[in-house]
Amino acid sequence: MSTLIVKYEEPTIRAFFPPEKRERYVQLLGKSNRRPDGLKKLHHEIVFDPKWSTRIESKNDVHALLREKGAPRDAYLIGTSKDQSIVPLEDAVARVERESGILVCIPGRLAYYCGPERERRFILERGTSHTLL
Repeated sequence: MSTLIVKYEEPTIRAFFPPEKRERYVQLLGKSNRRPDGLKKLHHEIVFDPKWSTRIESKNDVHALLREKGAPRDAYLIGTSKDQSIVPLEDAVARVERESGILVCIPGRLAYYCGPERERRFILERGTSHTLL
């Protein structure tokens, strides 16, 4: 498993996905030969733990919202044409909204998901006082 997957993806999956789905997504995304299947599921079947996900409207300025919540200048992308890349936050938001995927601001603490056609948009957030399971 690559260092980026361990550093960014695994904590994000363990923090925001329902407990019964976590291991499966860690395994799917963590193996290069299974990653395309995992990304396909991510784009079409993704469900987040409702305790840590907040649906947002299309009119929200996601870049500003993430910055208010403490997002750093750069973000890690999952599932876009720049999959497994670290890019400036503003570019990451634009790419995820164009292509669908997850951008990770703070692994296991703050992320953003935008689904195909921008029909589902979620801020994924866990406070620092919560223990990851």
